[in-house]
Amino acid sequence: MKPCNYPVVELAEGVFVHTGISDANLPALRSGFAGYPANPRWSGVKFHAWKTGRHLRQAVACGEMVVRSTDSMLVPVNHQEATTDTSAESPVHKRFVIPQLVFAS
Repeated sequence: MKPCNYPVVELAEGVFVHTGISDANLPALRSGFAGYPANPRWSGVKFHAWKTGRHLRQAVACGEMVVRSTDSMLVPVNHQEATTDTSAESPVHKRFVIPQLVFAS
């Protein structure tokens, strides 16, 4: 697999991700990952960053992405399995597990 050329940003405390989102829109990305609602005054680019953060959060909640224990990088599950050398699963710290949100209808 080719190394990613995107910069590494801190998505949440101790959780890092490669992203091509500009520095001006990183707060919206973090806001979406944290589960906050979108700001109606945001531009389309900022809203897209927020939506990307929300999708990352949903991927973690569904088990499609995990935080790699070696470098705290958010990676897809299949990539995390391919990069580990040991057969034993590495433990994921409880602060990296995001509980699923339940919304009342």
